[in-house]
Amino acid sequence: MIELLKDLGKEILKRKDELTRAFAEDIGVSVKIGNAEIDMTVDYLCTMEEELPWVEKRKPYGTVGAILPYDAPTIMFARLVGSALIGGNRSVVSFSSLTPTVKNLMMEITKDIPYIEINGKLDNRTFGEYCCKREDVRVFFVSGGDAVGKLFEERITFFDKIIFAGPSGMPPCLVLPDGDIKRAAEFTARRAFLNGGQYCTTIKRVYVPEKKLEEFLDLLLAKVDSIRVGDPLDPETDYGPIKAKRTRIIFERAIGKVEGEMLRGGTIDGEWIPPTVVLARNIPDMEMFGPFLAVKPYKNREDAVKEVCYTRFGHIAYIFGHATQSERKRLEETFGMIHFNPNFTFLPLRGPYGGKKDAGWVLERKKNKLIKRDGAIIYSREMTQ
Repeated sequence: MIELLKDLGKEILKRKDELTRAFAEDIGVSVKIGNAEIDMTVDYLCTMEEELPWVEKRKPYGTVGAILPYDAPTIMFARLVGSALIGGNRSVVSFSSLTPTVKNLMMEITKDIPYIEINGKLDNRTFGEYCCKREDVRVFFVSGGDAVGKLFEERITFFDKIIFAGPSGMPPCLVLPDGDIKRAAEFTARRAFLNGGQYCTTIKRVYVPEKKLEEFLDLLLAKVDSIRVGDPLDPETDYGPIKAKRTRIIFERAIGKVEGEMLRGGTIDGEWIPPTVVLARNIPDMEMFGPFLAVKPYKNREDAVKEVCYTRFGHIAYIFGHATQSERKRLEETFGMIHFNPNFTFLPLRGPYGGKKDAGWVLERKKNKLIKRDGAIIYSREMTQ
């Protein structure tokens, strides 16, 4: 299976240029980001032996079904199919309706590779029903909003396990008083607007000590002003048009709910949304996707930690500075993933991933009992028993 996954990675690499153009055509992803996503996809598939210890002495379920999100389609394909196959399962997946060109290319790439089936005909609602009727599909992965989660939670009787990746809400960054302001500002600008903010792990709100706000904003806005929005096929473009209508609707609805001063952006021109930065007085707990960042100053450290953790979407948080033991405990109780003093561009693919509360869960049938849990999970381990 290891060699099969390496062969899959090599075949994807051969079609890299076609795939990055498909990303741009389908959802407006810049070739700069598309190239990086393909490189991560290939690297992940070609190093699956690193996950063998996670599935050692465990048994496969049979077939793993999945409906992929529109963002990072090949990365999610690799993560789910790779995790399924390394555990000895087969896989049947359906791509988002927003990525038809990517889907067709991936069908060509995988046509001679066993254990992988890509849905080429059914819409995703019908595909979900189809997987419910297939007795061999024992594990099912789906992502989406609250309604999607509730729908599939009711369908657990058809499966042994459902993995739900829910909305990420407004992922926070907290700059503590001793945090490196320059490093925090540059990281926040990079992570907030990466791929036009169309990853569920991109920062949507940042809390900064009031005394350091001016310095932070100067550094942050300098980086934001250097972001290039335009033709996704231009290698210098950072992000292109926001082609997903649902994302534009979410952005437009949410932006009106944040009280504060608009520092950058805030407009929508068809599919084009510039980087938007708000100096916020109030940040509601809501679902947000797209190129948006709310900056809020704080006086009291305890109040800032409390506000960061006041969310029903406990997906991911970024912290700059040294958190106390009690702060760490509260953050860990709230979020599935926490990164302290990070300095990366793309989130590493291998390792535990997932959120808490409404940001995601695993529902499992064990000995006629239903067990629901949340928090970060290791996908390959979840697809074995």
